[in-house]
Amino acid sequence: MESRDKDTPVAEVGVTVAGCSEADARAVLALLETLFPRNPGTDRPAEAGHGATVWVTTLDAAVPTRDRPAPVTLADTVGLTLQGGPRAVERVRVALAGHFAVEEAGSVSGDQEQEIGLRLRSA
Repeated sequence: MESRDKDTPVAEVGVTVAGCSEADARAVLALLETLFPRNPGTDRPAEAGHGATVWVTTLDAAVPTRDRPAPVTLADTVGLTLQGGPRAVERVRVALAGHFAVEEAGSVSGDQEQEIGLRLRSA
């Protein structure tokens, strides 16, 4: 079982979306925020300005929701990077695979952190 302390938030996953339209990026991030809801009182990530090319958020992947969000259709392929503890990253990857065709585009593993690149397409 994963443990948490204030210095090592093992369930925290950084998400970076790039190489896609703003509409597709927002659709993916909205889906992730539905799948991994924020605890009450936590801040929402800053919204990217018009013309942004990279969108970033941080998820708490400790407890995914049991709700089944509406299907999301992407106009094109979306590039995504997940970074965090291996179990938390895997939870997010599996959740995305339940909604999209997911292709791994490389990974780097450290002692206590993993980074994976993914390409998402509508299933």
